[in-house]
Amino acid sequence: MSLSVEELALLEYVYDQAGRDISQRVDLESAPFDPDFVNIASRRLMSVGLLELASVIGDFKITHQGLSLVSKIRAKRKNGPARTADLRLSLVLWLYDQYLNGDQPESTEEFISSERSWFLGQRFSEREILQSVEYLKSAGLIKGIEVDQVYHLLRPTLTPVGVNCAESEKPVSEFLNPPASSGGTTFNVRIDGSQNVVVGTQSDFTQNNTSGIDPAVLAQLTHFATTARQGIPSYGLDETQQVEVEQIAGELEAEATGDAPDRGRLRRLTDSLIAALSPAAGSALGGIVTSLGEQAAAAIGG
Repeated sequence: MSLSVEELALLEYVYDQAGRDISQRVDLESAPFDPDFVNIASRRLMSVGLLELASVIGDFKITHQGLSLVSKIRAKRKNGPARTADLRLSLVLWLYDQYLNGDQPESTEEFISSERSWFLGQRFSEREILQSVEYLKSAGLIKGIEVDQVYHLLRPTLTPVGVNCAESEKPVSEFLNPPASSGGTTFNVRIDGSQNVVVGTQSDFTQNNTSGIDPAVLAQLTHFATTARQGIPSYGLDETQQVEVEQIAGELEAEATGDAPDRGRLRRLTDSLIAALSPAAGSALGGIVTSLGEQAAAAIGG
């Protein structure tokens, strides 16, 4: 069932006043709610089996179902990982709402008064919001202006990766760390620039070679090199580091697609490219591409 924030607040009021006793009558005439709202909301709560009328004078009792629902909601509110996951996605979707409307908030502080700032009938705290803003910024999903002595992000917007996250309709953690798949599934991570980086496994790679190296491993190495090179504009590397990644990725790609790739050279180039990407490993895309490299290194061995 779906309850509004206000309806849930009324149900919790009865829950508290009854002291979890389903036989306890609660007078809603003195409740801190608008009388017209109480009249409408109490009928709604009775219709879904959460309250029942205790007397003709307007006393109410909470039902077993209502008692169970409030207990579950309050327990889930204390679930830190669930709160954090919901908040991170809510922040992304809030900025996506602005993106669709062609608007831009002045600060992430505006999120606090939005409809998306509620978790099971309770607003997120400012501290939780600030922590999630920092996480989303470090993960490369949102960006904005940072000013000394101002905790919130000014003029926040989604990055292209953040837009992709919102449109994936997945939790942020699942979007950034997709489950392993044995079916060769790929997923798109949109980066700055004109192209998308496709990160995943490739099953359509064929190559004739006499090196004795499994073609699937060569495909994995080629995919790592290509993805690493395409992601260069989004890693936040300086010019020298970008040139290094570009050079090593090109060498690895050329070696892996050559007629007689050398296993030892492939492993050395793979390790070198992982090392070159290490300054970007803390970003969302950098972490994903580094993980691809580590998988490729394990596959080539040597």
